[in-house]
Amino acid sequence: MGMRGASETRNYLKNFSDVFSAVARALDEFKMKVTNKDESKGIITATTGFSLFSTGTDLIIEVQPVSETKEVSVTINTKPKMKTVVTDWGQSSRDVGHIFNKVEEYLGIIAEKPKATEEKAKVEKTKELRVCPSCGQSVGATDKFCEHCGKKL
Repeated sequence: MGMRGASETRNYLKNFSDVFSAVARALDEFKMKVTNKDESKGIITATTGFSLFSTGTDLIIEVQPVSETKEVSVTINTKPKMKTVVTDWGQSSRDVGHIFNKVEEYLGIIAEKPKATEEKAKVEKTKELRVCPSCGQSVGATDKFCEHCGKKL
């Protein structure tokens, strides 16, 4: 659970213009209203509106070259529009993650699938393949008794 907003920085081994363009495209993709875009300063400010599920968000995105390397740093800062919001229940962090994922997609960077997700998928598949020890018929993951032979599972 996030309190009020989120902030994250990622570096990319790409040129500045490509990264800046990818960030702008990602914001457009998510229908976020860009209120200011200054490529010379590497700053983009954007906002989302109020909805049934959101109190609205203000975003400040800084795209800056890293002087020691050939990387470009992208920092996304978000905060809720409403000053009375005490917690955003992780919405800001999810929004930041979605933006970075879309930027990386536009830059041609493919993220590796986390091992935890792969393991979870294997467990889910195993649950789906559950069989009755008595008759060998398929049974549901939450069934207490086999619906074919009545044996307690």
